Amino acid sequence: MLRKSGFTLVELLIVIAILAILSALGVSNFQSARIKARDVSRKSDLQTIAKSLETYVNDHRAYPRSDSNGKIICKTSSVICNWGTEFSDDTGTIYTATLPEDSSGFSYWYSSTGSSYTLYAHIENDNDNSIDNAITQVCGGTILCNYKITSSNIQ
Repeated sequence: MLRKSGFTLVELLIVIAILAILSALGVSNFQSARIKARDVSRKSDLQTIAKSLETYVNDHRAYPRSDSNGKIICKTSSVICNWGTEFSDDTGTIYTATLPEDSSGFSYWYSSTGSSYTLYAHIENDNDNSIDNAITQVCGGTILCNYKITSSNIQ
């Protein structure tokens, strides 16, 4: 009697099913890790902007004002510092070589009248403990911001 070696169709189907389940779990975990990484980057970006604003207030005794689109008015001639561009003043002092920008389709929002500021962002991970669902500011399209940092001397 000749015996053929190899796998049966049932064994192959079982292995394929197991691999499909494992890959589905891996992809979902990978997606979650990417979302969390983008959120960490957003929080870090806002901290970078905040440090630049604190340096600015040390030089000018006031925070730069914001325009109606949530951007920094960085010069006295109402020049806007867009996200992704240099943040400097009229004297040429550079506070940030490149203002961070959110490259995920959301945008950061800056609000200031000169005496204090608030920076807003949208955090994607719904389980993040720092989410503030009371924020009504929009961070791109119709998406509400849900994370903010404020100046230490907010009034």
